[in-house]
Amino acid sequence: MGRRRYRQLAMGNDRFRWWVSHRHAPDPDSGGALGHSCQEVLSVAREGSPGAIRIVFASGPGRVVGGGGWGAHEGGVSRAGGGYLNLHRPATVRELIEEALADGQRFGHAAQVDGWRFFDAAAARVPPERPEPSAGSSA
Repeated sequence: MGRRRYRQLAMGNDRFRWWVSHRHAPDPDSGGALGHSCQEVLSVAREGSPGAIRIVFASGPGRVVGGGGWGAHEGGVSRAGGGYLNLHRPATVRELIEEALADGQRFGHAAQVDGWRFFDAAAARVPPERPEPSAGSSA
């Protein structure tokens, strides 16, 4: 197995390592039938502290996670009523860390939290993505 690839983010005097993954969990709405729920997971560890906080975005009614519908991609989470976050963007990660800390989450032990609790506040503060210039355009 290869080593985990992570990115780094500095916030004030703190440095964080973070990575995004996609996983499947048993679907609680399947009534025992075979099925799974997709989840996008942002894992964040503060350098020098044990454990990581896993901010989990599970699919569900009105919630779209990577690969779960039109326009969805690994690391993308959105709500049917509006709002979108790209978990691969440092600006998004910064806002989600801020929300988790404001919520009372602390680094130093492993924890898992529902990312949808932080979605609206983070989505309101993350600047929109700039589209990449297409080939042959003058940008």
